Amino acid sequence: MSSRRELNSTNETAYSVSSDLRRNAEITLQYLADAELTSLPDDAVIQRSLSVKTVVSTSSSFAQCCQQAVGQPHLQQIVQIGAGMQVGRSIAMKKEFLGNATLTTNLLHEYSLHRAVIQAFDCYDDTIRSDVRVPQLFDVIHATDDRFWSENLVKFLSVYRTRTDMVQMERILPLPKVVRKALIAHFYPHNDNAPLDSVALGSILNDTPNKHCLARIYLGRENGMLTREGFSLRNFPLYLKPMQELGLDVVGLASAMGKAFAIMHWGAGVNGDDVEFVLGSSTVGGEEGGNLNFQHRAIRFYLLDFGQCDFVNFSGDQDEVYQAFKGAMVTGDNQLFIPHYEKSRELYAVFKAGYMDAAQVILKERGMEKKFSIEDFMAEYEEYAEDFLV
Repeated sequence: MSSRRELNSTNETAYSVSSDLRRNAEITLQYLADAELTSLPDDAVIQRSLSVKTVVSTSSSFAQCCQQAVGQPHLQQIVQIGAGMQVGRSIAMKKEFLGNATLTTNLLHEYSLHRAVIQAFDCYDDTIRSDVRVPQLFDVIHATDDRFWSENLVKFLSVYRTRTDMVQMERILPLPKVVRKALIAHFYPHNDNAPLDSVALGSILNDTPNKHCLARIYLGRENGMLTREGFSLRNFPLYLKPMQELGLDVVGLASAMGKAFAIMHWGAGVNGDDVEFVLGSSTVGGEEGGNLNFQHRAIRFYLLDFGQCDFVNFSGDQDEVYQAFKGAMVTGDNQLFIPHYEKSRELYAVFKAGYMDAAQVILKERGMEKKFSIEDFMAEYEEYAEDFLV
């Protein structure tokens, strides 16, 4: 959790709203109704839905409740989602844990990193077109903000009912219900002689944690074990082989991921340690226009979670900069997201091309192309990866 500087949110949201709407106007979106998808086999639902050019029209109870809450504060509630919370709009709140404020990885530090990444995407992504979205930042509520906490502290769950710094940001909406149902039917471990019946499927689907479904895009791991006991749609792992078998656009995702890493590295100067890439959804429409539509949900590819990241100083030694970036790329969950250098050479080549193309654009625009060589950096990363990747 982190961020160092207080935000004036008026200008900081410009990237995620205006830039995203401009891109939407330039691509052909495929609208799919959940009634249409329900008639398809589960693998077809997943294949057709999980694309960044898809909008799913849904009539789920979640969408209806959120739509009713737009513009009606009395209907907006604070609900826990994992380590974060959300209200009845497309807003999430990330709250500092007691005692964390003195750590180097505190919430305000994370906020400053997150904001730097947003600004880099705002600056470069119209040219680079990564198809990756970074959640908007709205505001910082400080522990000393008496007015906010006196009015709102009682609304929080008792375990969070303490005054600490908090960041308000865009909530990544879950994948639509029809997609979640297909993921359960397709991936839930079951005996071939006893497939999952409708009652069991409905029970899993309606379990509250499973309604908060984002899919982690693990291009760096061919497969993984799913068990009945640990099965959850929250942060659902989509491994490379199942994605390929389902016909998902892993090539497009790899290219997008490469471009996003390059923007984060060379545009924001953020090392990307332990970030996440997920498929989620957002409303169609923007808050500025007051026309949020929770029942039309665009599938998005998101970059998030900057809590373990740090800034990289470009005025430092070239080797130190390279080490900061390549070190973060092979540690933590990054090795799950980035295509494996040796085991998936063709897909890695796509990631590499996306990274290099984007990085060269940024270095040229920033006048740093003579100090840093993307060819040399990627060669060093590949040599490094041979020793660290499993």
